[in-house]
Amino acid sequence: MNKSKNPKPLIVFYILVFYVFLQFGWWAYLIFELNVEITDLKKEIAVIKGESNQSDLSEFDNALHKKLLMVIGEGSVFLTLLFIGFYQVKKSFMREFALARQQQNFLLSVTHELNSPLASIKLYLQTLLKRQSISDEKKENLLNKALIDVERQSKLVNNVLLAAKLEDNSFQFKIERINLSETIEQLIENHPQETHKVVKKINNDVFINADLAAIQSIFTNLFENALKYGTTGEPVEIVVEEQAQSVALTVKNKGVKIPEREIGKVFEKFYRLGDENTRSSKGTGLGLFLVKFFTEAMDGKIKARSNSNGETSFTAYFKLPN
Repeated sequence: MNKSKNPKPLIVFYILVFYVFLQFGWWAYLIFELNVEITDLKKEIAVIKGESNQSDLSEFDNALHKKLLMVIGEGSVFLTLLFIGFYQVKKSFMREFALARQQQNFLLSVTHELNSPLASIKLYLQTLLKRQSISDEKKENLLNKALIDVERQSKLVNNVLLAAKLEDNSFQFKIERINLSETIEQLIENHPQETHKVVKKINNDVFINADLAAIQSIFTNLFENALKYGTTGEPVEIVVEEQAQSVALTVKNKGVKIPEREIGKVFEKFYRLGDENTRSSKGTGLGLFLVKFFTEAMDGKIKARSNSNGETSFTAYFKLPN
């Protein structure tokens, strides 16, 4: 699907704006000319009647000058308001167009994310049902693969539900003192994978005041994002440290550099790099949106960095506990 940066409705809008401003300029010119003609006519009539002198003619010129200034002043105000109105209409249109494109990407990605695991799970179950003489080792292998796909589905549904709760402000934060070091260690242990080596630089007993579910969502999405976009075989580095004024949770990977113009957009809802029809990586564009929302909701901040070598890092900063 070819998504043009300048959709046809926007081109029509530009043509309409150009036409309106052109007509406004033409009307302004006609008003100027009409006032000048009327003033000249008044002068001629006064001269014919012999009722004019130099001071009378100067009064005509002064009156014309005031009228022209009034036209310029009122025209400038009208032109400014017109420009602001057109700018706001264009801004609203572009925002709606971007949202529609993001939602379309989201629907395409969700459809793929739902269909692919379901097809795999169906195949595993059909294999188990049809083959009576399958070995226990093969059965266990198929069941483990099915379980992985179920977990993937569960995470997708959880992210969608979380985004819906955030949208209607129904998510309830339960702030408590948690051991961030132990929490991250447990999440890594519960997320085994074979494509990347995990390098842990986790200081012991680093505490923060936060919502446990939010922290789990933040790390899980950052970790899966690093695994998804990192080059296979390259290490994923996880850092938990207490700094001078904050606690930092960093997830680093090495893969493709995020363009500078895109680095600030990756936290937008539904936003993903590239086109959903040609993209090979999986995802819905909700993970980093949830990361940013949860981090900032707990008075923290999130920063993304990506250099020319393809080293990308996301760091969530949290306040030191009192």
